[in-house]
Amino acid sequence: MSQKRQPHRSLRTAGVTAITCALAVGLLGACGTPPWETPPETSETSTTDEPSASETSSAPEETSTSSSPTPSPTPTPTPTLTQIVNDLASGSTERTLTAGSATLTVTYWSELDMSQWTPDASKPVSLSLTATSAEGNPLFLSRLQVVSSARDGAGELVESLPDLVDDATVSPGYTIEDPYSYSTTVLVPALPAEARSVQLTFSYEVLVATDDDAETFSKQTATDTVTVAVVGVDDAAGDAATD
Repeated sequence: MSQKRQPHRSLRTAGVTAITCALAVGLLGACGTPPWETPPETSETSTTDEPSASETSSAPEETSTSSSPTPSPTPTPTPTLTQIVNDLASGSTERTLTAGSATLTVTYWSELDMSQWTPDASKPVSLSLTATSAEGNPLFLSRLQVVSSARDGAGELVESLPDLVDDATVSPGYTIEDPYSYSTTVLVPALPAEARSVQLTFSYEVLVATDDDAETFSKQTATDTVTVAVVGVDDAAGDAATD
């Protein structure tokens, strides 16, 4: 009977082995040498050279320096604008001048409306002069000279006009001591089309008597400048259309 039991034992052993193998398949996916029987693997150190952090940070960054220069814009010239003065804008102006011991009071005006002061018009400027002396000496106007010049909108000289001179036709001159006075009118001729103002410089030569008999005199000069605006032809036409 002992001979019959040995094969049965053998089958049980095989069955146990099969079950064990099956359990191993469910957990590991294969039936092989258990981990504790596997010889330990020898760890190998990688010898690949990699730059350290200090080397990486110290490496200079490359910056592109090839750039096309940006062309500078060409500045546009700005026209120079000059405010034109008009001393007769209110119709007239009065000036006080000094010639030695004499005080001159001059009033300027124009009979022509300022809107009609075009370059091609004949433009009158009138004046009235009277004077007083601190010593009460007689006063006479011996000569009046007017120097005129036309200027454009930027104040540049356009034309110099001929001088106007009035020499006294009586000796020693025209009596200008208050209540007497001297009056005259100066005509400004046609000007170039680009003229936008005219400057008139008046020079007054005054004789001051140094004795009561008015036989000896002291000559003194007073100078004054009056600027009058000139209206362009197109501007004058526009004003007329508006009116």
